[in-house]
Amino acid sequence: MTHAYCADAWRKSSRRQRIWYTEHLMPALLAAKEKQVRDIDTLIGMTKELIDIYNEPAAKAIPVIPHEVVPSDDISLMKPIEPAVLDLLYGSTEKGAAERYLKARYKKAPEDKFYFRLATSFDYGWQQKHSRMKPRDVNRGRCAILKDTFYRKNNLAPDPVHYSQPAGGEVSICSEYSCHFN
Repeated sequence: MTHAYCADAWRKSSRRQRIWYTEHLMPALLAAKEKQVRDIDTLIGMTKELIDIYNEPAAKAIPVIPHEVVPSDDISLMKPIEPAVLDLLYGSTEKGAAERYLKARYKKAPEDKFYFRLATSFDYGWQQKHSRMKPRDVNRGRCAILKDTFYRKNNLAPDPVHYSQPAGGEVSICSEYSCHFN
């Protein structure tokens, strides 16, 4: 879309809104004022201000000069990888060299590995080191939930007195009609 098309579409839509406000909204508000509706004067004043804003002439748009693209022979998307990290991948004959290489690469922030954001998923981690909050430890993220919900907050106390067996040798069997001692 060109700038002229967008400017023309904006002018047409604002003209349509201005016409609607003057033909429909203002007569409805004035009719409500005749019926003595409360707080209608403030709405009429706000509508007049809005119509005045729509009637103001718009400032002319300043055309933007397109940037000149400088061709380059370097088409790499990633910044160069350090030799020590590359040595983890290519210099090792042991099993698991690729995993160690990837772990070493994951330790760096995305803006240290790439020149610019390649995908929208990069927006999450891009320049995260400048944030005020420190990231929390994801390995122990659920410990607080377990501590708060599963474990007791206070020490174990002995059972209450009424849970214990009756002291002494006599045990009584009572019913609603009589009470017998053994």
